[in-house]
Amino acid sequence: MYLKADLKPSSNSMASFYPISTNENSNDFEWDLVTNLFLSELYGLTAEKKINKLRENLDQFYKDLEQQFKADFLDEKAWEMINNIYFRENNIAKISPKLRIFSLTDESQGLSAEKRIVALLKTLLKNEFIYTNDVTNLNFIEQKIYEKFESVFQSQYPNYDGLITYLPKLSSIFSKDLIFLTNHSKYFLENIQLFLELYTFLYTAQLSIIINGWKEASEPDIKDCYFILDTEKASRERASLQRSGYKLVEKNLDSIFPTLALCESLESSKGHKYPLWKIVTLLEEDDLPNLESYFDAFIENRNLKINRNKFNTVHSACEALHQAYKAQFAKGETRASRNSNIVRTIKNIILKPFIQTRGSAGTVFVLTQEYLLLLTNLVIGERDKLRLYEVIKEFELRGIFFDKESRKALVSFYERLGNVEKMSDSGDAIYVKKTI
Repeated sequence: MYLKADLKPSSNSMASFYPISTNENSNDFEWDLVTNLFLSELYGLTAEKKINKLRENLDQFYKDLEQQFKADFLDEKAWEMINNIYFRENNIAKISPKLRIFSLTDESQGLSAEKRIVALLKTLLKNEFIYTNDVTNLNFIEQKIYEKFESVFQSQYPNYDGLITYLPKLSSIFSKDLIFLTNHSKYFLENIQLFLELYTFLYTAQLSIIINGWKEASEPDIKDCYFILDTEKASRERASLQRSGYKLVEKNLDSIFPTLALCESLESSKGHKYPLWKIVTLLEEDDLPNLESYFDAFIENRNLKINRNKFNTVHSACEALHQAYKAQFAKGETRASRNSNIVRTIKNIILKPFIQTRGSAGTVFVLTQEYLLLLTNLVIGERDKLRLYEVIKEFELRGIFFDKESRKALVSFYERLGNVEKMSDSGDAIYVKKTI
């Protein structure tokens, strides 16, 4: 059997699947700290319980480097200058992505909100893959620091915790984009925070759209989610933007916590943790009595007035449990504020950089130029250029859709940027070039 042997009602948690807490005061985090922690995990430099040990190793690295430079340079003031520039001013973190590890402090051990964000992003990493950290065009001092660091802190596989991503298709694209970025280390350093903000948002938007589709019992596809550029005007008449934009995501935000909490409650403590759409494929008819007794105990524990008929299948039992998990957060219930806290936090932190209110069109998803430029380089990847319609298709693989008006604005943006190439006077063959 896949399920826990004895399912019992307990406190609601979705910690294994999504990083927002029901306690709003524990959701404040800084993206800069998320980036530092993510990079340390990406290169396998540390696990959550080893940050203090890592600091000891970094301190030893610093002492060895000091001895090396003092031996290499006759001028006693040389090391003092190097120390001031690269360590006291933390410019060492600008040499390579891995060297951002020097931005971690002893206080990083207690960054619970940042660690939860990183735990989510780790589910999108490519398994059994070591990410590159090659950098070029370093000066003499930087090259020696880089080589010394690489010899001591070799890249390892990221540490995985047995969690299966809820969105495998988006995870695959994230991994592809991340590999491209790590192959261009300087660009990666400049844009890693934007990249993490973008994918945390895309993950959240797609999760909200598909969260109630678990009964299909199959890996979810990337769903339509429409954006405009920040230079555009929006109107109520733009049907796709109204039907399949911000409002579509907002509609299902309150389903994220109850669905993931149900998922967490069903998980066996052994092996992988699976999404609900996967769990229903693992259940057997022998699990039905366990699900039935769990449902009865749950509605009694939560004082829910829900009538139930006898369940004929595990799917019908799961559907009833899903409704019960939602019902405990309904308006007027004692737990209602906990789910509303999560929805409010998602809007105010994760979605906020990507939403604007535009007159009669209401709230819409907007891509600013910095995110659009990063996305353009990601979708073109190692190629020199890509046809416009292929660029748009690649955007859609990442959950970003544009209507006809936005596609026109996109061409105008690229023309202003100067990275388009028209192969015919009619404009039928427009190529977009990357900027790195």
